[in-house]
Order: sequence, then structure tokens, then C-alpha cells
Amino acid sequence: MKKALIIGIDGMPFELLNGLLEKGCMNGLKKILNSGYMLHPMHASLPDISSVSWTSFMTGVNPAEHGIFGFTQLVPKTYELYFPNSKSIKSPVFWQSLREKNIIHRTLILNIPNTYPAFPVDGLLVSGFVAIDFDKAVYPVQYIRPLKDMGYIIDVDLTKAKEDREGFYKDLIESLEIRERISKRLMIEEEWDIAVICITETDRLHHFFFNEKDTPIFDNFYKKIDGFISELYNIFHERYGDDALFLVLSDHGFDKLNVEVNLNVYLQESGILKIDKTREFYDRIDRGTIAFAMDPGRIYINYEDKYPRGSVKKDEVERIKKAIKEALLSLKDSNGTQVIKHIFEKEKLYKGRFIDDAPDFVCISNRGYDLKGNLRKETIFTKDVFQGMHTWDNAVLIAPDNIKINEEINIEFPSRIITDYFERR
Repeated sequence: MKKALIIGIDGMPFELLNGLLEKGCMNGLKKILNSGYMLHPMHASLPDISSVSWTSFMTGVNPAEHGIFGFTQLVPKTYELYFPNSKSIKSPVFWQSLREKNIIHRTLILNIPNTYPAFPVDGLLVSGFVAIDFDKAVYPVQYIRPLKDMGYIIDVDLTKAKEDREGFYKDLIESLEIRERISKRLMIEEEWDIAVICITETDRLHHFFFNEKDTPIFDNFYKKIDGFISELYNIFHERYGDDALFLVLSDHGFDKLNVEVNLNVYLQESGILKIDKTREFYDRIDRGTIAFAMDPGRIYINYEDKYPRGSVKKDEVERIKKAIKEALLSLKDSNGTQVIKHIFEKEKLYKGRFIDDAPDFVCISNRGYDLKGNLRKETIFTKDVFQGMHTWDNAVLIAPDNIKINEEINIEFPSRIITDYFERR
């Protein structure tokens, strides 16, 4: 039987990984690269957030096919928020498709975001972020007690980062060590054809410590990441040899966060958004609204036949789109620096049966400007505890060097590598 091991490093940017390799912080990974693998830059999904990108990886299709456009979405025909989860995914994940074709038999899926609640697999699936109830994060249920006895944890307490940074960093190290220990044990003890193991502690480190990426805080952390990856690879390679498929990938990149940009405040000041402060959340959107924003950089036109207080008619769409783009591209900070770098229209981004649910525009900011959709903020530019922000254009993929890979790959591409590998006779 063919075997594949895929390691996910949540939020790993291409430039950072290159730098760590050059500094000697990841010598184990460098040895792997020198044995027949290549490091490639890769685009994330748009928007560049974990729930969307990891779902695009799992399904191999874009959001208009799998139906996930953000951590939060609006119930159709309303302004009511809901949180998509694994039940919201409308396309099969690649290991399901391969199992249905009887190409593989058992899978080991650990810690991929947006797999909660855990869904049926032949093998073991343990959900990643956001998993509210541990008992619903494990399939099949007979693994719940053994995992608890082993000390498995899904995520660290993110609220601790605001009050006790040193303690939070120690928690990240402890979580990483637990994840490595249990991942190795399950790889050895379980039967599987595909194993996907995702490391999310990197994303947490980047959000809260990215200003310190050139300090021992990062160097020491990534030496542990290097040991984690090397240990898993060595177990895999010793058991299954050179013909087995090994991949490493990230769901998006990262960069330094200078300021948060509250787009809905700007849209209000531009006359594009009208707010009723007597209501809550997105129900605050009032009559006369042309467009509104959702995290991160998603812009929705307030169509009259799509939303309860919609005001935009179909015959004025082109004029409205032009006005919205001009307004967004005019947004500058106090130094006169332009905030928005690119604005993508949904028809150029997405293709699929759920395109009507897609944002009309997705904005990409210049580095350092984190686009937000908060409807409670009073000023355009604010600062929080976060030091790092997601980026679209500098995720990573490590793949065998005999696989032809062009420069424009995105997060959907690795699942095709996996599928091609198993389907090849």
C-alpha cells in the first residue's frame, strides 16, 4: 500500500522559514530538503484565514465549491451571524474521496482547523481549532478516553496571552511537546495510509510574538518545531521508504501587524454604510447601506433582494462597484500611505455553486494593515495585543523535487498531489 504523511504548520511564512533554515535553527528540515525535496512559496485562500484555507486544502476546491468564506458568515437573506464548522463543508475531503474509490483504507487526521465536530473516518480524526467540546472533537468515540489519559489538548488558552505572556509562551512549548509525543505514538500504533498532522502552535506564536521573530524566543521555538518534523519524517521514512509521499505546508503566511483597520468605520465616514446602534452585530446595518465589511477584508454589497434592508438594485451594480473600489483605494493612514493594495471581485476569485454566498470583493492590504469588520469600533485605526497578521501570498509548500510545480500554486494544490500519488498505477 502507498503511504502519505502531510505535516501542516499553521501560519508559516515563506520568508521566515527560509531565514530559519539559513540561521541553522532547522537543520533537520534542511537535511530533509537536501534529500530530494524543494521549498516553494504558495498562495493561501482568499480570504487568508485558517478555516477557509484548511478547507480548501482538504477538499482541493475553492470556497465557492466548499462553501466556507470565513470564521463567520451570514445566514442567507439575513444579517444573522453563524460560525461555519465541518458540517458546513459542501465538498468531500480528499481522504473521503480516496476511500470511496477503495484506493486507501485508513486515515489518521490530527488537529486540522475546521474539522469540528469530528466526522466519520476509517481510522482516527481529532478536530483542531475551533473545538468547543472535546468529546465531539474525536471520532470514533472509543479514542476519547485514551486521548484524555495521554494528556492531549486541542489548543492553548489564548486569553492568557494578554495577561501573562511568559506563561503563555510556556504553554505553547508544553502544548507542542504534548502534540509531538502523542502524534509519534499514534503514527506508530495506528494503522493508516494517509496521516495529516497539523501544528497550530506556530500560528499562536506569530499572532502574539511576531515582533520578536529575530530573537531566541523564535529560534528556540523553531528548533522544537524542527525536531517535531524530523522525528515524524524519520519514523515515516524508516517504515515506508523513498516511495512514500511526504509533504509540509502552511495555510497562510504571516507578517508584522502595525495597525488594525476598521473598514466599517471608514465605510460609514464615506457614506457607504449606515448603522443603527440600537441593534447588535450585523443587524446594525440600516437602510441606505450600499456595502459593509466582514473580517478580514470581505466586502458585501447590500442588494435589495439579498438582505432585509438591502438598497442596491441590480441595474446600478457596475456604478456601485466602481464607487466602492474608488473609496477603498483612497483609504490612507496618517502618513499618507495607502492601506488597500488589491481588490478582487468575486467573479475573478471564485467558481462554483455557492458563489452567491461569496463576498463581492476581497481586499488585500499592504503589509502591516490588518483589515477588520467590527461594527462597534469608533475609529478607523486601532491597536490590540496582536503583533502578527495573516498574509495571502507567502504560505509554504515542501514537496518532492520531482513534482513539477509552477509559481502560482495555492492551497488547493497539495490535495491534488496527494490524489495523483494514490491514483497513479
